[in-house]
Amino acid sequence: MARLTEYNYELCVEICEELANGGHIMDILEENDQYPSWSTFRRWKRDNKELQTLYVNAQQDKTEPITHHIKKVQMMCLNGEIDAATANTVMQTDKWFAKSYYPKMFGERLQHANDPDNPITNVSILNIDPLSDDATDNGTS
Repeated sequence: MARLTEYNYELCVEICEELANGGHIMDILEENDQYPSWSTFRRWKRDNKELQTLYVNAQQDKTEPITHHIKKVQMMCLNGEIDAATANTVMQTDKWFAKSYYPKMFGERLQHANDPDNPITNVSILNIDPLSDDATDNGTS
């Protein structure tokens, strides 16, 4: 049977629901002959803002089960069910996935000049001697 090539929003909702539940897009598309091929889905995603939004939201939603799993692994380690090295490996892997699926929430915080959402501010710390009229500037931080 030939793969679907005509854009179908309802089908994209179904695909993205599977994605949000932890599936990988390549597996989801390969395992169901009713779904489009990866190349067709990519084209749909580029050409349709509604699918772009749906896809990004599904990727972000995928992080919730991951953070839940991190908490479960942590508790298993604290309860002595798994050793610390194994727990650390699993949690680091989960954290990597969470950062890749939702970098704005779980990624590294880098601050860039001219970022209107995260402006860089300079703070001067003054040492004030109560017995003197002088205040000295210790620089900026």
